[in-house]
Amino acid sequence: MRIHLAVLPLALVSLPGFAAEMSQQDLGATGALVSSCAGMATGAFPIEGGLFDWRPGLSNCNAASTTTVGQNLATSGSYSQATPSVQADSHGSATYGSVGMYAHFRANNSSGFAAAESTAGWTDTWTLMPANPSQIGQNAVLSFSVHLDGVLDGLPTGNSYTRIGSQVWLNNAAVGGQNFRVQGQGQGGFPFHQVINQDLSFSVTVKLGTPFELGIFSRASAGVAGAGPNWFSEASSDFASTLTWQGISGVTLAGNAIDYTLSSQSGIDWTVAYAPVPEPSVALLLSAGLLALALRRRA
Repeated sequence: MRIHLAVLPLALVSLPGFAAEMSQQDLGATGALVSSCAGMATGAFPIEGGLFDWRPGLSNCNAASTTTVGQNLATSGSYSQATPSVQADSHGSATYGSVGMYAHFRANNSSGFAAAESTAGWTDTWTLMPANPSQIGQNAVLSFSVHLDGVLDGLPTGNSYTRIGSQVWLNNAAVGGQNFRVQGQGQGGFPFHQVINQDLSFSVTVKLGTPFELGIFSRASAGVAGAGPNWFSEASSDFASTLTWQGISGVTLAGNAIDYTLSSQSGIDWTVAYAPVPEPSVALLLSAGLLALALRRRA
């Protein structure tokens, strides 16, 4: 991905913000976040980007967010209890354009809805400016894709679920129909195993020439599918490597492709696929090292 970075003074490089759990609502007009949790849930499935359905006081969560382009976030969460036995853990990573999520649990079904989950995503404010000025103010369809790569596994004992989901958000609202979800269960002697390695295509309607907030949030989760019998269940949702932005596939007006330019608050060129970039601190150290080498040679 072409990301426009300026070499900033160290004092201007922002540090990630940390919290117990975070959601899409915790980001402003631009930012990336990751939230990793484990514990006892209610058994519901909140939308990707929202807070999970944890029972009060029965979970452990860690989250982080950033507005710095190229900064990589990482969090983890774990929860355990002896009786009924529960062991659950999760971890995740996030930066603009790329996230990773992992969740695993093993628990006695009589404990209730034990679960682990990791939520990650990003939001940025875009403006699409048409090459034809007369098209400003008209509604156009923006199409784009992400690549999702991971594995869902549910063991054949007990009754477990394993799940991955991705949701598109536009102007702080989840876009209906613009999501991807896969869930399976391991139970009663039948395991569940599914490998996912594919591009996911989405589209939203936006107004040309007007800024809008576009976000993608995903969640990997695993947990007890049905509380009750004295069985042990175990499952994992491993998408640690990862979901990545693949670029814009087109902008159409009344079904016809149009020429446009894109600007974003972050400075990222979202028209192309994600590619890792050094964090600002690394870039600053590299610049300092090159300067020192140049001065030494001159001396």
